[in-house]
Formats: sequence, structure tokens, C-alpha cells
Amino acid sequence: MKFNTTIHITIGHFSKLMLIIGMFLLSAQSKTWAQTKMYADNATEVSTDERVVSLTGCGLAGAFPCNGPTVVNSTNAEGNTTDYSSLYAYGGLVAGAGSYEAIIELDFPTTVSANTWSYVRIDTDTGLLDGLLGGSLGGLVTGLLDATLLGNQEIVIDARLNNSSVLSRSSEAGFDTNTVRLVEDASGFTYIAIRPSSTYNNIRITHKKSALVDLGGEKELKVYNAFYFDSVGGECGRPFATSFDGDGGIGISLLDVQNQNLNNAIDTDLNTYSSLQSGSIVDLSVASSLQQNFYFSSPGSDDNTLNIKIALGSSGLASVDLISGIQVLLYDEDDALIYTRSLQSGLLNDAAALGLLDNGDPITVTFAPGIAFSRAVVKLNSLLGVDVIGDGIKIYDVQRYDEDVTGCDNPLIAALPTATTGPLETPSCAATLLDFENVDFPGYAVDDNNESYAVLNADAGNLLTNSASAGYVKMDLGSVAADQITYVRIGYDEDVLDRLLGGTLGQLVGDLANDLLLGNQYIQVQAYDAGGTEILDLNSGDFFGGVNGNATGNVTVVEDNIGRPYLAIKPSVAYSSIQITNHVTAVLPTGKESALHVYNACFETGIDPCFAANFTSYTGSGVSLSLAELSAAGVTNPYRAINENSSDYSEINLGVAGVAATVYQSVYFSQPSQAGDHVKVRMSLEPTSLLSLDILGTYKIKFYNGITQVGPDYNLQSGLINNIDLLGLFVAGGSVTLDFESPGIFDRIDVGLESLVSVGTTAPPMRLYEVSRYGDACPIVITPSPFEESLCLSKIVDSQNANELQNLTDEDFDSYATLNSGAGFLFGSNQFEGFVEMGYDIAVDAGVTSYVRIDFDTTILDGLLSGSLGNVVSGLLDGLVLGDHYFQVDVKNNTYDGNGDVTSSTTIASASSNQASVGGNDMIRVVQDAVGRYYIAVTPNQAYNAIRITDITNSALGLLIEPNSMNVYGMCTEISEDRCLDAFATSYEYSGLNLSVNDVSGAGVTNPSYAIDDNTQHYSEISNGTLAVGTSTKQWIFFNTVSNTTDIAVINFKTGGGVIDLDVLGGLQIKAYLGNTEVAMFDFGDGIINGLNVINLLNNGNTVSLNFRPGVDFDRISVGIETLVGVSVFPPVHLYGVNKLCNSSFLITNPMIYQKVD
Repeated sequence: MKFNTTIHITIGHFSKLMLIIGMFLLSAQSKTWAQTKMYADNATEVSTDERVVSLTGCGLAGAFPCNGPTVVNSTNAEGNTTDYSSLYAYGGLVAGAGSYEAIIELDFPTTVSANTWSYVRIDTDTGLLDGLLGGSLGGLVTGLLDATLLGNQEIVIDARLNNSSVLSRSSEAGFDTNTVRLVEDASGFTYIAIRPSSTYNNIRITHKKSALVDLGGEKELKVYNAFYFDSVGGECGRPFATSFDGDGGIGISLLDVQNQNLNNAIDTDLNTYSSLQSGSIVDLSVASSLQQNFYFSSPGSDDNTLNIKIALGSSGLASVDLISGIQVLLYDEDDALIYTRSLQSGLLNDAAALGLLDNGDPITVTFAPGIAFSRAVVKLNSLLGVDVIGDGIKIYDVQRYDEDVTGCDNPLIAALPTATTGPLETPSCAATLLDFENVDFPGYAVDDNNESYAVLNADAGNLLTNSASAGYVKMDLGSVAADQITYVRIGYDEDVLDRLLGGTLGQLVGDLANDLLLGNQYIQVQAYDAGGTEILDLNSGDFFGGVNGNATGNVTVVEDNIGRPYLAIKPSVAYSSIQITNHVTAVLPTGKESALHVYNACFETGIDPCFAANFTSYTGSGVSLSLAELSAAGVTNPYRAINENSSDYSEINLGVAGVAATVYQSVYFSQPSQAGDHVKVRMSLEPTSLLSLDILGTYKIKFYNGITQVGPDYNLQSGLINNIDLLGLFVAGGSVTLDFESPGIFDRIDVGLESLVSVGTTAPPMRLYEVSRYGDACPIVITPSPFEESLCLSKIVDSQNANELQNLTDEDFDSYATLNSGAGFLFGSNQFEGFVEMGYDIAVDAGVTSYVRIDFDTTILDGLLSGSLGNVVSGLLDGLVLGDHYFQVDVKNNTYDGNGDVTSSTTIASASSNQASVGGNDMIRVVQDAVGRYYIAVTPNQAYNAIRITDITNSALGLLIEPNSMNVYGMCTEISEDRCLDAFATSYEYSGLNLSVNDVSGAGVTNPSYAIDDNTQHYSEISNGTLAVGTSTKQWIFFNTVSNTTDIAVINFKTGGGVIDLDVLGGLQIKAYLGNTEVAMFDFGDGIINGLNVINLLNNGNTVSLNFRPGVDFDRISVGIETLVGVSVFPPVHLYGVNKLCNSSFLITNPMIYQKVD
């Protein structure tokens, strides 16, 4: 779950305006917080005056006993007062002689609808109510009480329509049914609750005693009032009442009952709690349970969510056994069970939450069943033969929320994310749920937002609770033709998804893995026709029946062009609905659980034949693997072969190949090709001296239409242009673009490699940069610029040893010039360098960034991306390692004559990659954009109009070093003045003292571009490793335009494990900058922001959506971790996104932010 800390504080008359608007909105809501209590307004004494009020004083000469009413002050029970009516009962001396009972009727002003709960507030001093409050345990509890004290006291409630009873029950039978209960409210007041199935207009209460000899004497029952809730409102807030129950071999003491403080769980004090515990387990051969029930005053709505704040009764008890024994159950207004979850769900892999529970600290868990509920239950189960109930659990708070009620948004759930661009041209998506079970947020699967998701819960069952359970959603798609693919976007366990993405190769890996560890978690896919008949049923347990499925259709796990995973479902006959089910099974009931996220289900209705490849997957066969080699074969990052970054690639690897082994990456198009279409395949091979023509023959390209291959297998030579030396190019580490003419109509291309009997050496991995389609009707697409409005180089000022310079000034963002350099002979003789100097027509202002896109050795670029970390690493390593090949950057301000020749030049800034610049925010740095392209970002402190890039090879090894090259794509700067542009680039920085190579290990940022890309399932990971005090790691987020004082940076993150307290939270630093100057820092203070405990949210494993309003102009955000003195290391931060929210309102700065004052 995620939460949002939007803090709005108003000032001046603007606050008055907002108050008026708020009142209007509140009055316009169709749902409200409170319900009105409709009280009985007429009380009638039904019993006669049989009570002996004195032994003498009446009758002849006052010698006889005086009798009085058994109901005293009956009118006190009318309406809503704090007074009460007293009902007296006595069992008599012998065999009922002299006994009497009290009866009162409470009339409602109007007839009450059937199935409406009414509540009668009562009280007595005998302890009977403590037993009755225990539901089915009531008999056990009352059995603990002194029988003389109770005196067989009995209470009967009778709902009536005029003079006819419609529902009656006695306390001797127990107030423990779904129509009659005894409950307690937040103030500790006790009520008999009754729900007749037909209309009624009065409640009769009878108080009596029965005993052969009543030694307990007269007893009083206080009746305060009777009421029911009207039908409007009640969707929000805490339960009205609570009770407890249990079964099996529970042993419970009177002290247990008296110490439960049940009402503390529903009062307004978040620091008080109820205790659910038993003093002993009577029979360890019987499974036992205790539960606390929570009753809401209305059924609520399908949009209701529920938060429960809970802790273990003692520290050091956070075992899997105990946690898996705690369940949350929800019931509808007819008391039918509609939802079951274990506390274990989502916590087994959450070290922080488990740590809090183990320390005895509370956590808050959110549930979103997607269906109205009127009763919630927290249930504690005991293992057969083992007492894990013991000290039990503490329940601090239970609250229900509804997003449709003003002021009732769940604080632990963020507002819905903004929908993003999907992979389909014109999608038609499911908009209706036909059925679901065991799902949180089920409606999010059909809400037309591809970034919200339903959570399908499943578990393998355990010895404490029950058998395995599954979660599913069934979605209505309308009418879908046979063989039309529906794509269901999902989020799942990454290891399982990686296996499924690998098709048959993944199946091989799965066969090697230990199913007890994997828990046999699998996804079931079913399709139904318009009549509701199942026409497809495949599951991932057998990899959906293999590559081609079966006669009913096939299911493939694919990735889109930014790495989002999908189920591609292709039934062989027409269909109208899809059901997705999440399963977990295990040989042993280990309690393993999993959550499957379902975002949406859509199929393509577009008809553009030129639409680019939008999905990919891979498969393999014959590969010889051991468990130690699971990662050696397959395709790494498949989506990068079809993404926007032409410098990026997937890597296809056979690993340790057997005879006739294969690995192929499949690339899918939404529409079939047209006659005469061509395919471009750009690729390279990992450089190796083992390459030969025979090995080149093991690389293949295949065309398919559906599952049918079109034409023969093609080798690399088949796609050559101009008969270039393919072998020589690959040996030198270069890439090549191959061109294949379509042998027929196709919608899928497989690119891969095979091992052959005649070739004894395994082929090196293939790097696949691009697979695209073009033809007469679909010309080659020019990659657009990522800038909103750009100023780019207008001239080549100078160059040397540079090829294809014309590409620098064309309109194709993916075309490039190549700079060449070589070491020459020993000691630098005949050394040569390549450079290009690019110029603008006009000067660029100081502080404005220009970006020069480059390709270089990726390992070196990754080091340079880390700014000062790159500097630290290069300083620790042998200079020859990073010094063999490097580039130099010179920023200039040139003066030109009338012919465009340089007459004078001033160098403003210079930097060299073999001496990485300190600080990721200085004038020259290496950054990545959202799709992972590398740039040299130049931000001089003076005006400039030219940048020179020089490629250099310099080594004492001379002839032993091959010539080198780098690619330069061009130079541009953003000139748009739109302050709302998304983040453009990122890098990271590290600082610290006394470092060694081993110290650096584990620190840094993994996949930094994931923090600003469009895939919301991606994240960068910021880690300080195990670095010493005073060290820090931070990721920079760069915007190309300056935000104003009202704009907000929305930072989405969570922690990767580890317990966080207030001291540790101080190590998380979020700052804003204007250029290189720090202007604001987020102050977490005491960890409470807008009433929300950020520490608890992070420890509970929630994604935090933090709204950071610096209150000043800014163009950079940093998110970092610092190791503080005497404080545990802050756990790794998963940074999902940093986005800009432009706000033109008059809201003042977030008070949790302070501006930086130097």
C-alpha cells in the first residue's frame, strides 16, 4: 500500500473561501460520517406490582408486606438520557415461592424495517454480562462465577410488532447468534443487539431469576434506552461496538475477561488497546481460537477499506507460527463470511514490520475487500498441541474508511496514480468485474487506470488456520474475436516472473528449483464465452501448456517496451471474459503466501500497420543447466531490444549449452506485416577471439505468423548490406544493422542462437539493440528528441579522426558520429585522438545545461555516473584500468568571423573522464535520462556557445592496445519555459573518508534511471552499504526548468528492510537545489507528518508518497542516506519516482520543510 502526505495549510481570507467551499462540498456528499440514533420514546411497565418493598406496613393494621412495581422509573428509558429504569427480579425462597420478574416494553415512534439492528443499553452488577459478552464462550465464563452470586439470573429480549413476537432469545441460550448479540461500545457501555427478519415496533425486556432456593437475593437490571440507526451514513469511522468469542480447547480465567478492555480498541485513544488472550490452553489436542468482533453501525459500501493497528502481547514472539495464526475476517450484513486474510500476508518478506512486532511495537495493516462489510473479526488461532495464544495480541485501533466521504480518505492509501501511456495503439479494456474473491482493491482492475491494481491474495494454508486459499478476479471484456490477444498487466514475485518470461527455458529452471521453497505458486488463466462456458484453462504451473499452449489457445508472459510484465492470453475461439487466479500450494501447509497484482485487461482495436513492436519474451530448449547456472542461460532485460534507447540492448546467452540447445528472443507486433515489408535487426556479439564463421552460423532469425513459421531460418549473412566483413566487425566489438525482407505475412520475429554438434565452442552472447519493421507504407521512423523544445548545435566548429559527422545535425536522435583514437607505438609514438567541437548560433546563458549524448564503455560510464563515487573508485584502482581509454570535455565561448571561422576562444570549463569530477552536481557530469541513455551534462557558470568532446587512448602498453572509439549523437539544451516538465536526468554521488575498494562495495545506486522512467514497477535502489560514520550516498534528480515557490516534488519511495526509529530516520535526507545551491531540506521532525507516522509506514513496508514543497525556486532534488554517529545504518531506499506537481494555489509552504540558510 501507499500513503500520501499532502499537507495544505491556508492563510488569510483564502482560508475563509476554502471553508465555504468545504461546507458546500460536504453538503453535496451522498455519503456522510454519522448516523442518527432513532430512540424508543415510550416505555410501558408490563409486569405487575409483585415486588416486596417492605415486610410490613401494608394491609390490615400495616401488618402485611408492601408490594411495589418490579419496574421502577420506566420513563427514564424513554429517549436519550443518562438515567435508567430499574428492573428487579427474585427467584423466591423455596420452589419459586415469592418470586417475581420485571418486564418493560420500549416502543419506537415508527415501525422499524426488517433486518435492522436495534440496541438496548443495559447494566447489572452480577458479572453475567461479562460472560454473555464472550459469545459462545459465555457458558465457560459464567461457569467461573459464583453460582450464588448469579442466582440463575436471566434476561430475555423480545422484538415485537404490536402484540406479536417476531424474535425472542434468552440469555440462558446465549446472546451469540447472528440475530441476537451482547456488545460493548467505546465507552464501555453494554447493549443487547437484536436483528429481526421482519418489521417490528417495540422491544420487550424481561428480567427474571429461577432457583430452587434463591440465596442470591434480589437482582437489579438497569435499562437505559433502546435505539436503532437510520439508514443514511455510517460508512466511515470506528466500529460502534465490540465483543469477544472463542472455541476449541480454550482455557480462560475470570481475570482474562476482566483485563481484556475490549472497548479500548474502538475508542479515540490510539495508544490504548484491548488484549485478546487466554490464561491457558485446556486441551492441546484440540485446535483453539480467540477472537474479538467489531460491529459497524451500517453495512458500509464496496469502497470501504479497513485499518487495524495491532501488536503482539509480548516482545520476542514474532514467529511465523504466531503471525500465521492471526487472521482478519470480514462479514456482510447477513453475517456471511466474505473475506479472510492472515496477518502473515505481506509480512514474511518485510523484515521491518516483523522487527517491530518482535519488539512488541504495533503495526497498522490495511485491508480493502472491495465489498461492503458490517463486522470485522481479529482471530487468534492456536496450533494443535502448541500454546501460541499465551500472551495473545493487542488491538489498538480499528477504523473503516470510504474515499467517497469527505474527510474519510484512508491515510495509508495514496490517491490513485495518474494513468500512463500503455503499449497498445487503441486499447479496449475490461470495465466491469463479474466476480472476485480474496482480493484487495478489486475495482482497480477495471477502473480504466493502468497504474492502479487489484491485489489477489493466496496462501498455502497452515496448521493454525485453514487449507490453501486463492484470490481471483473475473473481468468482462465484451465481445472478443477468436485468436485476439488480451493483455493483462500484472505484478508478481520477480523470480517467478523471470521464469515465466523465459517460456520453456523457464520451465527447465523451475524443474531444477525446490518446489518447497517456491511454494508452487502459480497463476491460473481462464476464458469464458458469452454464455459463461469455460473455453480456456491454462496455468503457469506447467508454463501454460508450453510455447504453443493447447487446442484451446495459449498464454505467454511478455514484457512491453519499458519492461512492464503482461499475460498475453489468446483463446482459439471467441470469448467475452477472463478470470485470473492466484494460487499457492505446498506439500506442507507452511503458510506461504503470495500477492498477484492485476492492473488491467485490454485488447487491441487499432489498425495501424506501422505500429512498432510492443511486446517481447524468450524461450529455449536443450540447455544443460545446474542450479548454480540458473542465470547463465536466457535473455537479460528483453524489453531493452524494443525500448526507446538505441544504445541499450538485451543479451541472449546459451550459457552451458548441450547439443542442439537453443535460446530465442521473440518480438511481437500488434498488426500483421504487409507484403514486401523489411525488418531491421541491430546487434553485436560479445568480443572474443573464439569467433569463427562456423560460430556465426549458429545465430538465427525466424519469422512467424502466430505460431506458424514463415519462410526458412535466416543466418546473419542473409541480412548483410554491402558485403561488409561481419566477422571482423564483431571481433572488433562493433555493432551491425542487418536487413531482412519478409518471406510472407508475419507478426513475430525470433532472434537467437543455437549450439551445433559440429561446433565444439559455445557461441558468445548476442547483444540485441533493435528489432523494427518498415516498408513502402511504413517508412523508417526517426527517433524524436526527448526535449520539449530544444536548441541544438548548428555547426561543426572543428573535428579530427571523426566519422559520419553529418549525423550530428540531422533530425534523427539516434544517429551519431564516431570519434576514433589509438595508443600508437610504445611511449605514445603515433598516438592519435578523435574529437568534434559542436557550436550553437547563439550563446547559452550561464547555469543552463547542455546535454551531449554519448556511447562509451558502459562500465566506465556507470562509474562516472556516480560523480564523486566514480572519482573515489578511479583513485583506488590502478590508473591503467580506467586510463586506457577516456574522453575529455572542453566548454568554450568562441568568437567567429564573417566566414564562421574561430578568431578567438575562451575555455570556460574542462574535465576528463580519467579524473572524474568531484560532486555529481558540478559543471560537468555524466547523467542518464529516463530510458537510460547516457549524456555529458554541462552546466557552466558563464555563458558559452561551443563544446568539444575528445576521445583519447593513452597506455604504456602501446601496440598491445587496440584502437578505441566513442559515439557522439549531438548537443542540445531545453529552451521550453514550462516549469511542469518531468525530470529529465539523474545521477548519484557518494562521499566519505578513509575508503578502500572493499568499503565501496555495496554502496551506490542500482538502476538510477528507474527512478524517473515510466514503469511504476521499477525502482532505483540507494544504499550506503556498510560504510562508516560520516559517509553518504544520494541520487540526484535533474529538471530542465525551474519550479516556482508553490510547486511540489512528489517522491515515491519505500525502504528495503531494517527497523527504522526516529534516530535512524534522521539518516534519510531529501533536499532541493537551485543549480548547485541547496535551498531546502525536508525535516521529518518527530516522524509525524500531517498526523501520519512515517516511521510506522516505512516499517510496515508501505510505499510513501511524500509531497515536498520547498517554498522556493528549485530545479534539482536529491534523495540520500547518511550514516550518523551512534545510529544504525539506514536501510536501502527503493526510489520509485520523483515527479513534479505544479500548483498555482495560495497554499503556504509545508511546515515540515525548512529553507536552507547559509
